[in-house]
Amino acid sequence: MDTIVERIAAWSSSLRFDDIPPRVVSKAKLQILSVMAAVYAGYPTRAARAIREIIMSTRANGRSVVFPQGERTAPTVAVVANAAASMALDYDDYLFLGHTGHSSVLAGLGFAQESGLSGKDLLLSQIIANEVGGRLGASVVLGPQNGQLWTHLHAPAAASAVSRLMNLDAGQTAQAIAISLYQPPFAMWPGFMGPDSKLFSAAFPARDGILSALAASWNLTGPLDILDSELGFGEHFSHHFLKGMFTGFGRSWVSDTLSFKIYPGCAYLGSALEALFDTMQQFERQHHRPLKPADVVAMTVRTNMFGSEMNRLGSAPGGDRPDQLTPVRVNFSLPHSLALGLIMGRLTPHELQEEEIAARRDEILALAGKIEVVHDWKQTLSVFEKISKHLPLRELLGEIDLRKLLAVRNEAGRQLGGSLLPGPKDLLKIGAFLWAHAPGVARGGIEHLFGDHDKSHSFDLAEADLENMPMPFGTEISLRLSANHEIVSSVDIPAGAAGRDASETKGLVRKKFRDLATPLLGEQKAQRAIDLIDELEKEDSLAELTENLCVA
Repeated sequence: MDTIVERIAAWSSSLRFDDIPPRVVSKAKLQILSVMAAVYAGYPTRAARAIREIIMSTRANGRSVVFPQGERTAPTVAVVANAAASMALDYDDYLFLGHTGHSSVLAGLGFAQESGLSGKDLLLSQIIANEVGGRLGASVVLGPQNGQLWTHLHAPAAASAVSRLMNLDAGQTAQAIAISLYQPPFAMWPGFMGPDSKLFSAAFPARDGILSALAASWNLTGPLDILDSELGFGEHFSHHFLKGMFTGFGRSWVSDTLSFKIYPGCAYLGSALEALFDTMQQFERQHHRPLKPADVVAMTVRTNMFGSEMNRLGSAPGGDRPDQLTPVRVNFSLPHSLALGLIMGRLTPHELQEEEIAARRDEILALAGKIEVVHDWKQTLSVFEKISKHLPLRELLGEIDLRKLLAVRNEAGRQLGGSLLPGPKDLLKIGAFLWAHAPGVARGGIEHLFGDHDKSHSFDLAEADLENMPMPFGTEISLRLSANHEIVSSVDIPAGAAGRDASETKGLVRKKFRDLATPLLGEQKAQRAIDLIDELEKEDSLAELTENLCVA
């Protein structure tokens, strides 16, 4: 019987560009613009510059490009420099479930440049990597890591992309993915939420994915049962491994859920910042002047479980320079990001430069001290409600051993330093919500908990409506002002995320790219790059696109 890895490889090695829905291709093009904008945003930061110099000291000859200066080197060198820059200010894209762009775009682009391949080749490899990486992240969602800390997905994503660019057959592609998963990284929260080590999160795994594909091209072998074995990946990276997530290839597309950050920072900040700027506009309309920090008596941020948990982890002691405000620390703090946004009237990569933060440190801390972050079950249940409409939840619950999850709750909380993992009261709230909104799912969960559920229907991601599934991370902001006046604003789905208007998102991503590219490349090159990406599948070579993405 084929292993999961072999089934993935059979699909990815046989996929044709014409098999991909045009809407997915369009999202992939926006992903290229968004990732390149993130690279340009991170390029001037101290940490990204240092990593670029370090990796370039190991320089090998090649035709892959380090952006934006255009140095030529090997794909394994270029991807480290570019991925580190793309992570520096947390300005990347995300999907269900993972932050795949660092590897799907940058590993594929580097190798396609090296091999003189076409735009169609790049898009095909990129979408394959998104599909593989997103499913791997989803398979371990019930585990000790989350989001960008799923660093292990970048190696198999890059391996699958490069395998396709090398035209490896299904057997060799399976070996490449297996090799990439043999010794996956296990990143730890203290090194991610503040220190410069965060920038390595995708850089080294993406490089290792390229090396894994090269190794497979020499017929080296890996553990093909790594995703099936009880001694394999799932046992170590999840509390309950969801093997059913590795289904639906070619029938459902996690790339449909691609979401793009309009503000630099964790995805859970987007709705809060959007709500903040709305309250500031309300104030200006009412008072005919901009809102000032001195006007704010207090601010309450009612957010979902994920935003609250991000904020707690980002505020935890430990890591490097815990007493200093770094761009990374601001990226994962609701109070610091909101304070900086209110002080400056906007939040762009410019406001996150170290010298800008240092100049306003005391003002940021003073205003952040007035901001309270509250976990609001209404917001959390709204996330579940919106997603539940598009996933076969009853079948998914059938895949989960709820009793095992309850048994490991204390251990899971210890790994996260005391997290918001549901307790008995929380489970009652979730159960009441499911009973009201999805009684069939609720009954299935109760039956499953007591061992009396129907096992005839297994979870299949092909049955999910990913094309229409939103990525909702809602937040409500309440501003209490000096005149005892309150302004409230709420955002359910952040701008740029799946579920928002597609034309709005396209315009915002293009603006994001222009805003970051134009100061480096000039207006003409920035616009030409957009035009080339718009018609990327028609480009026989990436040479002109590469030229217009570089300063030189």
